[in-house]
Amino acid sequence: MNRYHSLLCAVNLSEGSQTVVEAAAQLASRENIHLLHVCEHPITGYGESIGSNHRVTEAQIKQHAFPQLSALAELASIDAGNTEILFGEPVEMIRQAANHHRCDLIVIGSHGRQGLQRLLGSTASSMLHGTPCDVLTIHLQ
Repeated sequence: MNRYHSLLCAVNLSEGSQTVVEAAAQLASRENIHLLHVCEHPITGYGESIGSNHRVTEAQIKQHAFPQLSALAELASIDAGNTEILFGEPVEMIRQAANHHRCDLIVIGSHGRQGLQRLLGSTASSMLHGTPCDVLTIHLQ
């Protein structure tokens, strides 16, 4: 199997994230793996989408997510400088990060949902269409 040069591993910090990171670590050298977590923009108490209240909330979310993301990186010996937390629509932000880092593979977890949950869509299935590089979905239980 060919190893990929630059890989983006997108995780949601759920229980299955370690499985996704471990799979990514088998496909590229650790220094070429970028570990990403995308958060949707928080909604403030006033319904504002911008402003200082919004930024404080994003900072708080990053403070909560960063230790979890760092722990995943450390478990897989991925450089802490290759971790990133972004805010926005997950599919779009993952694609932008993959383009920015010139990744040739995106690794993401999938829960394999059925029925109504599948109709509503998932980040993993949305990544399969319109992404300019390979996408590997790791089935999570």
